[in-house]
Amino acid sequence: THLIDPPPHDPYRRRSRLQREATVSELSHQLLPAAPDFAPAADDISALPALELARRIAAGELTSVAVVEHYLARIAAHDPSLSAFVSLHAASARRQARKADARRLKGGALPPFLGVPTALKDHLMVRGWRTRIGSRAFRWLWSPKDDAVVRQLRKAGFVLLGQTTMSELGILPIVETELLPPTRNAWNREHTAGGSSGGAGSALGAALLPIAPGSDGAGSVRIPAALNGLIGLKPTRGAATDASPAFNSFGLISVGPLGRTVADAAALFDVLANLPVGETARRAAEPVPPLRIAIMTEPPFGECDPRVVALIEAAAERLRAAGHTVTPIPGVKVDLDEFTPLYQRVLARIPVPLKGQLSPFARWFWGEGKKRTDADARRRLDEMVKLATDHQAGYDLLLTPTTSVVAPKVGAFAHLPPPELFKACGPLGHFTATANLTGQPALSVPCGFVDGLPVGAQLVGQHGDDARLFALARHLLAP
Repeated sequence: THLIDPPPHDPYRRRSRLQREATVSELSHQLLPAAPDFAPAADDISALPALELARRIAAGELTSVAVVEHYLARIAAHDPSLSAFVSLHAASARRQARKADARRLKGGALPPFLGVPTALKDHLMVRGWRTRIGSRAFRWLWSPKDDAVVRQLRKAGFVLLGQTTMSELGILPIVETELLPPTRNAWNREHTAGGSSGGAGSALGAALLPIAPGSDGAGSVRIPAALNGLIGLKPTRGAATDASPAFNSFGLISVGPLGRTVADAAALFDVLANLPVGETARRAAEPVPPLRIAIMTEPPFGECDPRVVALIEAAAERLRAAGHTVTPIPGVKVDLDEFTPLYQRVLARIPVPLKGQLSPFARWFWGEGKKRTDADARRRLDEMVKLATDHQAGYDLLLTPTTSVVAPKVGAFAHLPPPELFKACGPLGHFTATANLTGQPALSVPCGFVDGLPVGAQLVGQHGDDARLFALARHLLAP
């Protein structure tokens, strides 16, 4: 019910501020629903938030082996219809689970997510695993060591089940590659799960994982979060561990969490940011003063679905009910042709020895980026950052739709030539890319449904405001 627009005389709006804050605190552990076709039974392991799984494993109420076997079985049963996973490493996962259970029996201090399963987006480097980056051009690539993000996840105690799908080179906000069938939305398998972290979004939407990391260069965590009814954060630039600093010189790409509760996503952010788990939740529980919030529903180009706009306006009313001032502002008009060369240059920093193995779209996009210079990309970045910063001046926070449209149908753009394909995907990234340019934290929060498909509201904060975004997310999830 927390995803349905509040009635005109919702009693929640009449509660005192103290009562609202108490309710908000309780909502941090509220589990967002899985898609109906995949909804677990109430007593099912997959009906438990990741933090609750961690608590029960640490207490000896569940074993990691049992939890891992449960999720491996769910993936085997349901992933063929979703294509959320590019690979499973079941034998490795079972070994990790046995080690986690043995570690618990030894006693002593335990890592915060001991024995809890997750999976990795298919650009993270795992010792002894193949990493494809969503492309046939990287089918040969094996990693000799874990990257910094994977090391953080292992240190936190996670069991790594396998790898989730992504768009080729992480370019598009849909996952339709030449490696596997398209990744589908658990709420309606005729529609996309988004991208580029589409596999993580689809898997969480179907409760095939309790929690997962993604990465975000123009919305790649927030778009799948929005389309699959999840919490998804692009952190403040530099706040989270960088998986590939050599290819991220412009700082657009951040690793971030996807979760089915606010508390889970906040805790995974702590892991990725190398903070004590619980630190962000503690900061998010502190009183939030009345804020000046701008609401922007006009995209930089094109149109926004009026049904999406209506849900964002309802979200604005919930923030007003929590004591904040919410003021409409016009959109920032930026031509896609200004952003595209910058993004092409960013992706062209990925070395691709087997260029002939790229899809026609990826070959075009990557090749165009090779023609650009870093100086031109930096100029475009600086101009767009100034435009966005000036537009938000005077406000503490920005509220927008996460995407301008509901999830498109799978294959809707497959017939288009590369430039038109990128433009057609634009409405999925209308509102997300700006935060990658400015480095601001941005959080996608479920705010309703259109035609049975989830819609996300995006909160964009000031640098370092990651915890505050989680605090405000709880208001948007209020019943």
